[in-house]
Amino acid sequence: MSNLKSKTQATARKRLQRARQAKRFGQHRLEVILCDREYQALEALRARRNPGREPYSRNDFISLLLLCELERLERQEALLGTCKHCGEDLPKGCGSSFKGESACWFTRDCRSLNLTDVTGHANLEV
Repeated sequence: MSNLKSKTQATARKRLQRARQAKRFGQHRLEVILCDREYQALEALRARRNPGREPYSRNDFISLLLLCELERLERQEALLGTCKHCGEDLPKGCGSSFKGESACWFTRDCRSLNLTDVTGHANLEV
């Protein structure tokens, strides 16, 4: 019975430690589940993106990947201009009020910001 109590206490202490870290350092803990292929990609990429040196740590690689992706998205959005239908600045535009109308950016062109090329619309060259 005391073993269960000590585990509960340890869990509570760890939860408080993580809360302090989040507040003090802006750190947030995430758990990610990857399939075998995704894990192999992570392992290969963290080494190949730092050739001749130690591979990035998994945390550093994912953090850098997120920051690089944010920068790439901001560059893509800066090039969008205005919607041909409503004339509003993109990507906000009309907020998809006219989605479905052929001239509305949200009907088709918004897919250029998608991450995946499964749809054939990813813009990975920018």
